[in-house]
Amino acid sequence: MDKSLEEVKRADRAEEVLNNPLFIEAVDKVRTGIIHSMEESPLGDAQTHNRLVIALQLLSQIEKQLQSVVQTGKMAKMQVNSPVERIRKVFR
Repeated sequence: MDKSLEEVKRADRAEEVLNNPLFIEAVDKVRTGIIHSMEESPLGDAQTHNRLVIALQLLSQIEKQLQSVVQTGKMAKMQVNSPVERIRKVFR
């Protein structure tokens, strides 16, 4: 399969995940739980704070990775649908 078409399909799947109400709810609950834990942990507990910050950063990275797949797919879709690409397919 054409790499661009695969990127478009991956983008569609990633967008479905990002827009899925269960995923949104899960991310919100995890983020809220982490922030609550940060607020409740003692000020002198640097190790716990560091772990919670890392957890929050990882959660954000998951979302950013899915958003990146969506953006890559949008660019691939523009390329696949470009007039030049359509002409190339005719002459292959």
